Amino acid sequence: MKIPKDIVEKIQLRDKINEEIAIWLSENVDTDGCDLWNAELVNIEDVFGDEQGDDEGREWCAQSQLGEDYFYGDYFWETEDDRFALKMSFSC
Repeated sequence: MKIPKDIVEKIQLRDKINEEIAIWLSENVDTDGCDLWNAELVNIEDVFGDEQGDDEGREWCAQSQLGEDYFYGDYFWETEDDRFALKMSFSC
């Protein structure tokens, strides 16, 4: 079976939107080690981790450590929509 043209076009549109999101995030948020292409919105009630931030916006970090210097986990950032937070996984 071949993938239909309309699905290919939707994938291309998704990729373009993901690229725009990744560019904005890399220019405006400390995303070192984060998986920009899989950023997602989660309900604010599902946020966990150590809270940090100020009046400009809160963020949360839930991390684990493997070995001496390898960390992985999730970052969450507060959004202007009080119902959601932006979530990105990271490893470094």
